[in-house]
Amino acid sequence: MEKTEELDYLHSDKSGRYTERISRLLRDEHADNSALAIELISGGGANPRVLGYLFGLAAFHHRRPVSDRAMSLLRREGGDALVLQAQKLREGAAYHYNEADFFGKYADAGFDLFDFILATKMCNWHRSPAGRGAYFTLSHQTLNLTHYPEAVLPPSVASLDFIRYLTLPAGKSFDLDASFPYLAELPLESVYMENTRLETFPVQLLQLPGLKTLQIKRGAIRPRLPMLVPEGRNYGSNSLEKITVDGYPFEGEERLGPFPALQEVILHRCGLNSLDFLEQSPLLEVLEAPSNQLEHIPEFLGNALQLRRLDLSQNPFRDIHLDVSKLLFLEKYDLSFNRK
Repeated sequence: MEKTEELDYLHSDKSGRYTERISRLLRDEHADNSALAIELISGGGANPRVLGYLFGLAAFHHRRPVSDRAMSLLRREGGDALVLQAQKLREGAAYHYNEADFFGKYADAGFDLFDFILATKMCNWHRSPAGRGAYFTLSHQTLNLTHYPEAVLPPSVASLDFIRYLTLPAGKSFDLDASFPYLAELPLESVYMENTRLETFPVQLLQLPGLKTLQIKRGAIRPRLPMLVPEGRNYGSNSLEKITVDGYPFEGEERLGPFPALQEVILHRCGLNSLDFLEQSPLLEVLEAPSNQLEHIPEFLGNALQLRRLDLSQNPFRDIHLDVSKLLFLEKYDLSFNRK
């Protein structure tokens, strides 16, 4: 089909203004605007982002007239190969439970993966408006990027403005600094990292205003050097409630904090000499820091009045004095140690 300039505003949408309007229509959680979005696309051509919308709608929309219309536009704008892939995906749609399966499979398909994910998630969201339980909502608000193949996330990830729970890409090539401006536009509450090679502690994530949980796990990688908390300032968070660092050493911990909302801290095998960065965490209930390099039990723990569980085992303590007289809620503690 030969396009005129008037019928090509999406194809030549360098500013992204028109494409973003389609995105806003699709991610409306209160109304299914898929048919209207398709109508706008039918008169505007396509670009890789629009092809992502069409691919997701063609494969997953629950109303057959809508998915067939998206399939027709996909054939017109993207060709028979994309239609064949979308048809195959539609036939097996019931067997796909999360988006992590798609990143390797469609990495070179010619459309924007995150716009495809947007269309896919919104199709599932509008499929059963009366049956959205807690698990359904959690799945909708979760994005698993473990297998994302590129080093930098594209701007389109910011369109997923309902994502609250994020697993970042695994692998030494992932560039958190370059990706963070787009992640900062999401209302993230939880970020999980595993098998990601880090030279510096990911203090950028502490800037997220609603972040409640941060988990960093070494996984199968072998860090060459500890993560370094950057110099120049202190890095805290007013919203963080739980932090886990498992098996990944880090240095410069004195430049972390304050964390006034922190309730749970798990720091396994992190090579730490001090926990004083937790001193301004009055709501602390759980502290696990076994197998570090602590020589003294932090004095501030005697005033951690909400503390319920404490595990400082397998540290090379010179002494293990701790006044627990004020810790009325303490249920369990382990101070077994390796004496130097």
